[in-house]
Amino acid sequence: MKLALDFDYTSEQVLFRRTVREFARKEITPTVREFERKREFPWDLYKRMGQNGLLGIRFPRQYGGQEADAITTGILAEEMGRAGWQIPLSDIMGEILALHGPDHLKSEWLPLLSKGERMLGIANTEPSTGSDAAAITTRAARQGEEYVLNGEKQCITGVRECSAYCLLARTGSELGSKGVSMFFVETNRDGLEKYDFDSLGWRLFSFGGLVLKDVTIPASNLMGKENHGFYYVMETFDLMRSLIAAWCVGIAEAALDETIEYSKQRKAFGHPIAKFESVQSRIVEGYTKLQAAKLLCYRTLWLKDKGERITKESAMIKWYVPALAFEIVNDCLQNRGAIGYTTECMDEYRLREVRGAMIGDGTTDINKIVVARELLGREFLPYR
Repeated sequence: MKLALDFDYTSEQVLFRRTVREFARKEITPTVREFERKREFPWDLYKRMGQNGLLGIRFPRQYGGQEADAITTGILAEEMGRAGWQIPLSDIMGEILALHGPDHLKSEWLPLLSKGERMLGIANTEPSTGSDAAAITTRAARQGEEYVLNGEKQCITGVRECSAYCLLARTGSELGSKGVSMFFVETNRDGLEKYDFDSLGWRLFSFGGLVLKDVTIPASNLMGKENHGFYYVMETFDLMRSLIAAWCVGIAEAALDETIEYSKQRKAFGHPIAKFESVQSRIVEGYTKLQAAKLLCYRTLWLKDKGERITKESAMIKWYVPALAFEIVNDCLQNRGAIGYTTECMDEYRLREVRGAMIGDGTTDINKIVVARELLGREFLPYR
């Protein structure tokens, strides 16, 4: 029996990576730290990303997208991690809109998202429901040709930047996931209030919450079918988790590349610190583990492109890769000594960024439960 393996990217993917990296080297990396310090989103840079085809790459071509495959999207996420940019969440939410949104919203919003002129987020988490996404309490009551929404969303990315959200609200009387719908909610609606948190990382985008008090939207802003919203989010989580893992690979790669060069130049006791076994060990162990993690990431994306279900694989890399990237960046910071603990060093920024990836879109613990469910069966779920 022959086992055919091909670890090459296509020529188009190689060119795409080169294009993204060159753009990031010139446009993103030199300025991203300053914007992060000021808590100011660089809209001009974001629009240039759109002009260079780096936004909405999975959107249909008729709306300005490229209909990119999962591997190509993973390359983008990895290179954004290398550059210090955050994971392109708006692109994934735009894909939900493309798959389940009404035509009038798709035709208006998707071209603007792909140009970087607007941003779209997801509003799922609530003050009392994070990992238990099916337990949301925000309600949407149908009144004629409108829905009226009441509730609160918390730990939401982009509360200042996003012009609209794919928002989950309860529409049915059933408990759990069956009575949840998804709505397209513009943030300029009357009755919608925003607030910010001062977060440890992910400061390039604002992070906070939404309070909805009798927010009225047209019934045509329902995404897909009523009471099916939870499943739309779940089908997106598999890809989103995979892209977060690829993004963490990029962060760790950049940290390792820099620490290798630094270790060759920095001297202690008359020798480059790259000669010291403890420094070598941290670099070698991190590099080896990262190569294995990267292969698992792209295998997962390859399976996605084949049309296969990747729930188990995406949960595996979502719990493992961010934790590994945190370990690698922490070791790289250690190799730099005291200067690594200052804002002069990129590794302190990377450490804060990758720490958030261990929580967002499913915590480490939740993703381990998902993998266990896929391996052992639903009858062994701990919360049933």
